[in-house]
Amino acid sequence: MDKERQIRYNSRKSKDDTSDDTWVGYNEWWFLIINQNREIEEIKRKIYSLFAPIVDESSLLEGIVRSTGLRYKLLNFKSSQKVEEWKIKEIYKKTIKDAKLYNRETRDGLENYLADQLEK
Repeated sequence: MDKERQIRYNSRKSKDDTSDDTWVGYNEWWFLIINQNREIEEIKRKIYSLFAPIVDESSLLEGIVRSTGLRYKLLNFKSSQKVEEWKIKEIYKKTIKDAKLYNRETRDGLENYLADQLEK
């Protein structure tokens, strides 16, 4: 993973989703923002306004990216909004889909993945 200013994201159908036609259905989203603190907050605002209403926000992890002076923040939430990929890519100049960004079977699996990629 490049240690530069960027957004990485991934989504999956929520496990809460059912095959019932009346169910709205949610996607679970992960956004990893790597940037300076003030930029992170502005990007977070853009993401949340694009996906509003946000349901079940959780797992906010943050830390320092080794040897760069940058910070990272992981957003994890569910949303029923269908957002086209081109709109997501407009949030920030370097926005990359990352298939490895998702919750692991163990509680700290995703946290360990990020630590291995960014803090060591």
